[in-house]
Amino acid sequence: MKRVLYTERMHPCGPELLATRADIEVVYAEDDSHEALVAAMPGTHAIAVRTVHLTADILSNANDLKVVSRHGVGCDSIAVDYLSGRGIPVAIAAGANARSVTEHTMAFLLALARKFPAQDAMVRAGRWQNRNDLRAVDLEGATILIVGFGRIGRMVAPLCKAFGMNVVVADIDLDRELARQMGCRAVTDFHDELATADFITLHVPLDEQTRHLIGPAEFAAMKKGTILVNCARGGIVDDDALVAALDNGQVLCAGLDVMTEEPPAIDHPLIKRDDVILTPHNGAGSYSAAELVSLMTAQNILDYFDGCLDDGNIFNLEAFKKAS
Repeated sequence: MKRVLYTERMHPCGPELLATRADIEVVYAEDDSHEALVAAMPGTHAIAVRTVHLTADILSNANDLKVVSRHGVGCDSIAVDYLSGRGIPVAIAAGANARSVTEHTMAFLLALARKFPAQDAMVRAGRWQNRNDLRAVDLEGATILIVGFGRIGRMVAPLCKAFGMNVVVADIDLDRELARQMGCRAVTDFHDELATADFITLHVPLDEQTRHLIGPAEFAAMKKGTILVNCARGGIVDDDALVAALDNGQVLCAGLDVMTEEPPAIDHPLIKRDDVILTPHNGAGSYSAAELVSLMTAQNILDYFDGCLDDGNIFNLEAFKKAS
């Protein structure tokens, strides 16, 4: 019997899929505290994890562990290096939530460009006659810089093209032919594009190379009045530098689904601003995405046990293979 531990609740379709197997027992951690997670580790063969932090200290108590399956794609809350050292794969729900995050990104772009929060507040405050004080920014004809041309970036690009935007895609590992087919200009270094981009949207993972990828120097290089969207990871943007860029008008407004500290402190300076739209790391929060990600999280565990886990769904593939 293989024991699968869920660190937190997910859409029931995933656990239900696992429960159809007579050789699998599904259990849940009592809560997401450090003590409860440590207590749940002994005898666990697989872990399905959503947002809790799985540190090496916690995982060291799971002597029978064979696989960790992430409900999503970002693994910055998991001790991946530790697991790689033990030869344990970290599976991800590759592509399952990409469409949902893509639509969330487009919603931000439209809401910021059309100044929806300010227009809504104007109507509710009885200032209808002041509507000409607010002028929207058109997407058509504007240049958008998409930093990260992976699964989500590749979905955002054609939608931006459909709105008539000039699309520049940037990635260190760039599929230039795909970008050309989409009608996008492709670059490997985004920095030279900051001065001409009207919109910037981020779609890169968080690691030591991308932490504070957008900081004081990058904000200073941006075209004045840039609109910024981040539906990737909070640490990619230097929050203090963003506040300063909003204050001096270098950034006109921003849409953030993620923040460096989650949840943020109630007195976080970005929370009190009316030139920032915030959502609670919920870009993958559509009904369909919740089902797809939960199913894939469970399916990755089954595939590992059955010896057929897709290499494309293994976050630490190279290190895992080296250690195996």
